[in-house]
Amino acid sequence: MLVPFKHAEAIAAERRAVVPHDTFDVLVLAWHHEHLVYPSGWKQKRYHQKERDFWLACAAGLLDNEFDTLKALVFDKLDTMVRASSLVEMVNALIRPSLKSCKGQITQETFNLLMLYHNHRRYKSGKRQGKAPIALLTGKPLEAPWWEL
Repeated sequence: MLVPFKHAEAIAAERRAVVPHDTFDVLVLAWHHEHLVYPSGWKQKRYHQKERDFWLACAAGLLDNEFDTLKALVFDKLDTMVRASSLVEMVNALIRPSLKSCKGQITQETFNLLMLYHNHRRYKSGKRQGKAPIALLTGKPLEAPWWEL
């Protein structure tokens, strides 16, 4: 559960060596609001768009000519970060049907098999297509499909 925090700390330390401290914080705020635009309703969407634009304008004022390069650098690196809450929600959604069919009588071996499947199955679509959660977390490619493991 704490791995995403360590990943975030590593990203922050790495980027603060390149991007000034205050500007990095401003770009992180802009990135955060950028990612809240899509799942939000129309009122919240407008709020997050305005906040994103505000923080980007602040960063542009602080960085001048380097803004586009450093913004892309920070946003790309932050996009690699796995968000813990989305992982928890995904795990619950994946194992709920299996737990329901067992009526609460699940063995440790069955639960271990569910965990193996969840961690080693490859995504079929989206920006993570072809990658498994464990590969994203560790940064190492899978050696074999989940059913062979």
